[in-house]
Amino acid sequence: MDHQHPILFHEVAKAAIPIIGTFNSQNLATTVNAFAKMDHQHPMLFDEVAKASIPIIGSFNSQDMANTVNAFAKMDHQHPILFDEVAKLAIPIIDTFYSQSLANTVNAFAKMDHQHPILFDEVAKAAIPIIGTFNSQSLANTVNAFAKMDHQHPILFDEVANATIPIIDTFSSQNLANTVNAFAKMDHHHPVLFDEVAKAAIPIIGAFNSQELATTVNAFAKMDHQHPILFDEVAKAAIPIIGTFNSQSLATTVNAFSKMDHQHPILFDEAAKASIPIIGSFNSQDLATTVNAFAKMDHQHPILFDE
Repeated sequence: MDHQHPILFHEVAKAAIPIIGTFNSQNLATTVNAFAKMDHQHPMLFDEVAKASIPIIGSFNSQDMANTVNAFAKMDHQHPILFDEVAKLAIPIIDTFYSQSLANTVNAFAKMDHQHPILFDEVAKAAIPIIGTFNSQSLANTVNAFAKMDHQHPILFDEVANATIPIIDTFSSQNLANTVNAFAKMDHHHPVLFDEVAKAAIPIIGAFNSQELATTVNAFAKMDHQHPILFDEVAKAAIPIIGTFNSQSLATTVNAFSKMDHQHPILFDEAAKASIPIIGSFNSQDLATTVNAFAKMDHQHPILFDE
């Protein structure tokens, strides 16, 4: 129902904290999951839930564990001891995790930048035999988490690619962008997947936001995967919303086009026009990347270079 009522949530937290020791595993997980879903910050409640969870973590089932770390990650609430305890208890029962729980768990660890290589290996081992049950978001979140943590697992990535291709039309713009970005970040080549992502992206390119457009062409460029039609469509979609691009997205986009030697003078002119008013927000790498891209494409823009 997504019905916001901040006062109610505040009062629930106030009432829950003194009796948190009476909450069972499901109640603890459900509570933080609800606060996270409604984006209702209450750091003290989350600390108390963590404190109450750790001694009874062995009573948490797979869904409760996944929901708990996912809630902490969504609210950006750090609690390394809780995450270590969840990992320790999750590993022996990893085969009881279903696809969404596996994806949510590694996604939470990645979002909180909490390293646990053994957990990631065990998640991969559990995921591969049931990869066909993963939906588009779970597939994208899984490889994205492994990429964010720089955790190599080529077999998992191949299996994700194989599972993705038949259901590629169910992927949202964000999932398409995150998937190719993860493969590119891990330098995992899969040309068929990239062709299928391009094919799926083109008809819905208008749904891509600035970051997704930049991320997509950057991934194709990083993997040196040519797809001129996709690049033309990205340019066409980017130009009307170029004012929503931040410094990194502008730099990344022109860099990708230059790396693939894909000429698009109008896009470069519009990128320059959008860059000039926000040039102070460019960091050194973005500045260098931008002028290098313009130079490589021999695209003259004296005002941008002066800025």
